Amino acid sequence: MATKDTDTRRADGAGKRLLLQTVTAAEDLRMWLLGQRWFKSVLLPALPRRVRWAARWAYLAPVDLADRVLGRREAGVPPKAATFTGAVDDFASSGQFLVDALAEVAGLTPTSAVLDVGCGIGRFARAMAVYLDADGRYEGLDIVPAGIAWCTNNISSEHNNVHFTLADVRNNEYNPKGRQAAAEYTFPYPDDTFDLAVLISVFTHLLTAETDRYLSEIARVLKPGGRCFATMCLITPESIAGMATGDQSVYFKRPSTGPCWTVGARVPELGVAFEEEYIAATCAQHGLAIQEPIYRGAWYGQPSRWPSGAGLGGQDTIIATKP
Repeated sequence: MATKDTDTRRADGAGKRLLLQTVTAAEDLRMWLLGQRWFKSVLLPALPRRVRWAARWAYLAPVDLADRVLGRREAGVPPKAATFTGAVDDFASSGQFLVDALAEVAGLTPTSAVLDVGCGIGRFARAMAVYLDADGRYEGLDIVPAGIAWCTNNISSEHNNVHFTLADVRNNEYNPKGRQAAAEYTFPYPDDTFDLAVLISVFTHLLTAETDRYLSEIARVLKPGGRCFATMCLITPESIAGMATGDQSVYFKRPSTGPCWTVGARVPELGVAFEEEYIAATCAQHGLAIQEPIYRGAWYGQPSRWPSGAGLGGQDTIIATKP
C-alpha cells in the first residue's frame, strides 16, 4: 500500500513538473513574440480587433488554469487572460516598482493625491492601496468596463481612499462602443485636485486631438506644482534611425501629415507615437513644462532608465510640471 501511495505521489509530482515546464514555455513564447517586429508591428495590426482579443484570451486562459492547479495564483492578482495592458514579468512586483520609481523621480509620497489615467486592471492601484496613508488619495480612471469592474471588486485600502471610475470614452481598440469621443471628454474631477497624474502607455493609444484634450485635462486637475508622469513613444531623429535598423519590435509608420505615427491603419489606436516637438509644444500650450531629462525607452534600441519587464522600460518617460 505504501509503495502504491509513493508511486502516486511521484507521478503527481512528475505531472506538475511537466505542467510547470509547459506553462513556463508558453509564457516565454508570448514574451518572445511580443519582441518580434513581424508579430507586433505586422501581424497584430493586420488582424481584426476581435480576433486579437479572442486570441489573447484563448492563449492565456489555459495558463490561468495551470496556475490554479500549481497553486501559483497570487491573491489579489487578476487572471492573466483578463489583462489587456502591456506584458510585464510579474504583475505584483511591477506595480511596486512603479511606486518606487514615482517616489524617486516624481515626488510621490504616502500623502499624495494621485490620478491614474488608464489604470487598467489595477497593477499600480494594488501597490498604491498599501503605500498610501490616511491623508493620501488614489483615483483610477479607465475606459475598459471589465478592468474597472475587476478593480472595484478586488482592490480596497484600509483607509477607503482608493476609488475607480469608468470613463465611457470611445476608443477603437479598447472601447469601440464608448458613447463619448475622447477629444471631448472632461475628467470627472475638480480643478487643482491632484499632486500627481500617472499615465502608463495611454498616449500610445490616443490620436492627435485626443492627446491634446487629455493634456489639457491633466493640466486642469493638477494642483499648482503638480506633476504628470507619462510614458509614450517619442519620434526623434534617434528613434527614426533605431526603427530603420529593423531590429526593434515596434515600427511606427510616418503619416502624410501631422505629428501622429501609427503601427497600422486598420485600428490606429493599437499603437501610436508622437513627434517629440508636438508633445513639448502641446504641454507648453496647456501650461505644463517638461522636465529634463526625458527618460528614453528601449523601444528603438536605446538603453533604458528602467529595467525590462517592469512595465516602464519599453517606452520613453516624460515628467511635466504645472507651475
